[in-house]
Amino acid sequence: HPQQAAHTALPVLQHLFAILNASNIPQQWHTQARHQLLNSLHHSIHHLEQCLTDNAPLFQTQQPRSPLLHINKYFADIQHFLHARNHSACAWDHVRLQARACLRRLHNLTRTTR
Repeated sequence: HPQQAAHTALPVLQHLFAILNASNIPQQWHTQARHQLLNSLHHSIHHLEQCLTDNAPLFQTQQPRSPLLHINKYFADIQHFLHARNHSACAWDHVRLQARACLRRLHNLTRTTR
């Protein structure tokens, strides 16, 4: 269902934006590419929030809680991973790979709902 996909995608994008917007990103990351990604994430978040707000009464009755809790735990674990490794460049590289995998899964999810 497209609304279910949107409701699943929104917290993923919000968490990715929060993590990638951190001030302790490694210096070797390309600044312009990171800002373009953040702008794209922000635009997608805004678009999804508008869609979900427009359809809120219908969607709230259909939204399961466990996927949202699973998403929140997943990103809390990523934040803990970064913190435990003192935001090292190696830890950030792992997060970059996780973010890429998340974006790929979201792309596949939203592509199948069109």
